[in-house]
Amino acid sequence: MSPLACHSFLSGLLLAGVVSLSSLAPVFANAADTNGANVRPLRLEECIFTALRQNRQLQIERLTPVIARSQLSSAYGYYDPIFLADAYAQDSEDPGGFDPTDFSRDAVYGADSETAHADLTGFLPWGMSYSVFGNYAHSDGVRNGLNFESYTSRAGVMLRQRLLRDFWIDAGRLTIQINKRNLAITELGVHYVAMDVVNRVQQAYYELAFAEQNLREQREFYKLREALLNSVRQRIEAGTLTVLDERLAESRLATVAAAVAEAENAVHLAENELRLVLGAAWTNAADSRLSAADPLVAVPQQFNLQNSWQYGLAKRPDLAQLREEVAKANFDLRFRRNQLFPTFDIVASHSRKGSSTEQLSPPARPNASFDRAWGQLENNDGPTDQIGFIFSIPLGLSAERANFRASKSLKEQAELRVKQYEEIVMREISDAHHTARTHLQRVMLTRRARELAESALEAENQKLIGGKSTVFFVLELQSDLAAARAAELRAQADYNRARSQLQFAEGSLLEHWRMTIEVK
Repeated sequence: MSPLACHSFLSGLLLAGVVSLSSLAPVFANAADTNGANVRPLRLEECIFTALRQNRQLQIERLTPVIARSQLSSAYGYYDPIFLADAYAQDSEDPGGFDPTDFSRDAVYGADSETAHADLTGFLPWGMSYSVFGNYAHSDGVRNGLNFESYTSRAGVMLRQRLLRDFWIDAGRLTIQINKRNLAITELGVHYVAMDVVNRVQQAYYELAFAEQNLREQREFYKLREALLNSVRQRIEAGTLTVLDERLAESRLATVAAAVAEAENAVHLAENELRLVLGAAWTNAADSRLSAADPLVAVPQQFNLQNSWQYGLAKRPDLAQLREEVAKANFDLRFRRNQLFPTFDIVASHSRKGSSTEQLSPPARPNASFDRAWGQLENNDGPTDQIGFIFSIPLGLSAERANFRASKSLKEQAELRVKQYEEIVMREISDAHHTARTHLQRVMLTRRARELAESALEAENQKLIGGKSTVFFVLELQSDLAAARAAELRAQADYNRARSQLQFAEGSLLEHWRMTIEVK
């Protein structure tokens, strides 16, 4: 190769920026569309906080504790007292006559009466039931030819304390404890979904950052290939190269153009994935484009598998959910064991009665007094006290024993699920740990490969200037450099994604961002 030809070729290599607009137009059409759109650069931290506010999955999950809290409030309704009241007015007459089944029916009477009754009943948390009651009755009329009038009032309280069955836990308390655990499970579910959303945001953000930077690299590669093609055409005019060299350069340029189109599509796909995770603000924002503002860098990190295992087993919300399931099984087992005992209850009551009754011969009218009856009630002139016990036991207890055996198996099953999931968590952490370390090594190795590819291309260009190389070898080394740069970018993205996955696997993702999720 003559010195003049070498000089002409070297000049062509330096014309990377001097390319015709017509040749660039087909490849960079999408770039022009992107530049014309409203591009919104977003930092990773901004994306995370936006997703925590607006991600649909997290919005749905936040309602689950609200439902569970309402169900818990409903369970406490077991202790709500029940008030019952009734009142009657009656007008009755009886002509009398002999009744062998009821000798009191022999009397002839006619009477008007009014009665009222009120009762307040309920349960207390230690297995006691109570009833507070009051009665009122008034009647007047004729009985066996005599006029009469009567007022009666009664008030009292009745208590029933369970000492064996339903003493330390009953159906109402079991329901409350189960709903408490369900509330804790739903709150942990919110934390888990929040972690998952943050992880998905980071995964999508790093993928978008890679896709955008890779697109820029492909476009720069296209410019380099086009500059080389222009140089080859100049040398063909000078008579130092043939048309076959031009066809080779055009073929390689077309290959890069296809890679640019593929890279542009990858940007759109990565952007749509990020939009989906961000939620309502960006999902349907077709008039704007998202761009990763943070550069794609790989920050080295020290990895300790033992510490990650300990942290993950202690902090993973989904593992804590399974432990709450064990707590639920424990409460059910306590209840089923308690149902094996017989019923032995102490009952006690105290009541007071007051009455006022008059009976006179006609035509005199009796004048009974409600005040007199109420005064007797207040002064406890007619007390009644009672204490006793109730004992009952089903013969055989077949249903209770079967339920107890089933509850023991359910608890054992829940404990085994925890152990199984602990092993799964440790496997996930181990996989994420080794993946992150591998990708960190890839970052260092691909960086070294890219540096060597740059040096090799520079050396080959110098050899071409000296007439000791060909266009084919320069094209090959340009391809090697482009592949090395893409591999380095891919390694950086994969490393950042692997770090995010490791933080998710060990449950430290929210703590890494110094976030606290409050469930209201």
